[in-house]
Amino acid sequence: MPRKKKIPRNDLGIPEYEMESLARMLLPILKKYLDSEEGKRDWQEWQARRKQSAESTDSKEITE
Repeated sequence: MPRKKKIPRNDLGIPEYEMESLARMLLPILKKYLDSEEGKRDWQEWQARRKQSAESTDSKEITE
């Protein structure tokens, strides 16, 4: 009896071909959003929150 070909999966258990298909669909939409004024503003806000979170984590490590 022939073996079934093993489909590579990621940590989410989603087959690689499904992830690639999803990425092909979402990438143009995400690029368009990030090129918009709203997307640029959201990106800057996200970066600021990420930096603030990293700084607060660093300061907690220093005081402990």
